[in-house]
Amino acid sequence: MPTPVLRRVASATVVALGLSAGFVVAARQQTAPQQRPVFRGGAVLVTVDAYPQRDGRIVEGLTAADFENLEDGKPQTVEKVEFVRIEPSLSEATRRDPNTQAEALALAADPHNRVFITFLDALHTTIDGSHNIRKPLVDALNRIVGPDDLFAVVTQHTDPRHMVLGRRLLSVEEQLSTYWPWGERHRITEDPSDPVEVYLDKCFRERPTASGWIPWKVPDGAVERYLYEVLVDRRREDRTLNSLENLIRFMAGKREARTVLLVVSDGWLLYTPDRSLENEAGRWPAGPPTPYITGGGSLGISSSLDTNVDRANCNGELLRLAQLDNERRMRELVDLANRHNVSFYPIASGGLGVFDDTVAKPTIPSGRGSPLAQSMNRVTQRVHALRTAADNTNGIAVVNTNDLNDGLRRVVDDVSAYYLLEYYSTNTRHDGKFRRIEVKVRPEDVDVKARRGYLAPTEETAAGKESSRSASAAAPVAPVAVDEALAELSRIGPNAELFTRGIVEGRTLVVAVEIPSSRMMGGPWMKGATADVTVLDASGAAAGTGSAAIAPATRGTLVRIQLPATGDGPWRVVSKVSAASASIEDRIDVRAARASLLGEPILYRGTPAATSPLRPVADRQYRRTERAHVEWAIPQVPEGRSARLLGRNGLPLAVPVTLTERTTEGRQVLAADVNLAPLSAGDYVIEVVAGSGSNESRSLVAIRVVP
Repeated sequence: MPTPVLRRVASATVVALGLSAGFVVAARQQTAPQQRPVFRGGAVLVTVDAYPQRDGRIVEGLTAADFENLEDGKPQTVEKVEFVRIEPSLSEATRRDPNTQAEALALAADPHNRVFITFLDALHTTIDGSHNIRKPLVDALNRIVGPDDLFAVVTQHTDPRHMVLGRRLLSVEEQLSTYWPWGERHRITEDPSDPVEVYLDKCFRERPTASGWIPWKVPDGAVERYLYEVLVDRRREDRTLNSLENLIRFMAGKREARTVLLVVSDGWLLYTPDRSLENEAGRWPAGPPTPYITGGGSLGISSSLDTNVDRANCNGELLRLAQLDNERRMRELVDLANRHNVSFYPIASGGLGVFDDTVAKPTIPSGRGSPLAQSMNRVTQRVHALRTAADNTNGIAVVNTNDLNDGLRRVVDDVSAYYLLEYYSTNTRHDGKFRRIEVKVRPEDVDVKARRGYLAPTEETAAGKESSRSASAAAPVAPVAVDEALAELSRIGPNAELFTRGIVEGRTLVVAVEIPSSRMMGGPWMKGATADVTVLDASGAAAGTGSAAIAPATRGTLVRIQLPATGDGPWRVVSKVSAASASIEDRIDVRAARASLLGEPILYRGTPAATSPLRPVADRQYRRTERAHVEWAIPQVPEGRSARLLGRNGLPLAVPVTLTERTTEGRQVLAADVNLAPLSAGDYVIEVVAGSGSNESRSLVAIRVVP
């Protein structure tokens, strides 16, 4: 058997080769298509895929009169019903892959072509599981995918934008058979694709005490484990849920008919916030490690300590992971899947499990219950999470069984035949809201699964046109302009004591002062602080002062200072934050920007909830759980404005940026909001363009999303 390193190389190979190939296909049988109803101006034509079944098998021969369709509780007239059945054809000669990704996505948009995506949850599948599933999975794919259907294989490492939808299965079958050890669960080493796991090991394997360094162990329920192991488990679950969210969001807008998501996984524990883990941050103060005196009186330090590790960053990741609420995220994930017609079909490849831990793993009781009972309960928790995803998205969970072939046969039967219903919505409002669909079948002994809803079009999409300013939404921004914007992130450093950012609005200097997140633990700042700002003119003379309070448990504040009636700067800004007997300082230079339709931006952070309080931002770093909010002062409401999110290459991303005009503290501003949940860690640029007549202004604001 290959070593763990070779196994991981093989794992990467199967994913790469699997994605470069396409997948399966078969012959289709369906009733003769009926005449498409005449389009009604202003109405929304909705296509619903429905799966009426009796005793687990599709009920054939139904007509429009047999279906009752409700939208937000109101009856809708079903004007067209089409029955589709897929018959397998195992000949590779009949399977043709799309030539381009654009062609594949165009085929995916057709509701007659089904889409299957297999998500190999490597972080929550054992080697035994990846071995057990290889043949049943390939056999099931051969039986499922029809001649016009599309298929892809992805893992946590796959960017959905690079996912290849294809039809030919031969290459994937070969790779799954050859490189089967892709499961990472229960390995004794970290995932080499995630350097943060190695970083956590260096941070939290040992901790300092008065007598020296000792193993850093914490209670994990009924057992005692290394702190870094507990954090790695939480991080892996977070990465998996992130990947699933990104995958579903990518399919949004690409397809209205159902997407079948086959998730090969042993399941998830769905971690919730843990205050005892948060408290561990206080055991290791931020800053460089402190040497200790050994029993013999000499200077000692642990040989395992990596002095290049920033303990402040360690504590930051610890706090983030301790605060995960994955039970809530699972509810949101299910809701997201239903909004975009994605059904989960989880497959527990490990079979009928009894204990969550391996027999070979040593167990140290923590005195908080029975380790044996906890191990058994965690198996139940994982299975429950898989069932929750399946039951609430019209899927089937293949769990608690050693007969994977039989379980996958149920999946094949469930997706091999269906009805396509079409109706014109009686709701003619183009409001962009989610509308709930409920399908009933008149035979009382028939159960039906169907699309659960859709997003109504907006006025812009319904009109089938865009303004001249948004017509270039797909055009990239010049690399030089993007690089200049990203240069603002160069001041972000792990050792910064304080962040300050200032802009000039008329004769007012607006200064954002923010304490680094790494300094919030182990210092006096959590109880609140005071920010004092002094402004000097170009000659060094005092030009104004101001102060503001930083509320307890927050990091930043805004300080507004009236500038002298004359003088254009540049202004030297000295910021000092004090709490108790501690203080930190920062100095920056601020220049007034040229007049334009858009003033200089002020950055804030908040939660995704629109009503959440906004906190000033100076370090430009955000968590994925936050919302980036940016405001520009405007002299008047522009005639046209647009916004989009760009990657480092200047290309627009499929993440919406919401623009609104508002009045804040007597100022008229244009505000942009971006929900960061769909993004991975990295640097991004918010672009806003405003225009009136022939005058146009563009603003590029760089932000950094951190894990």
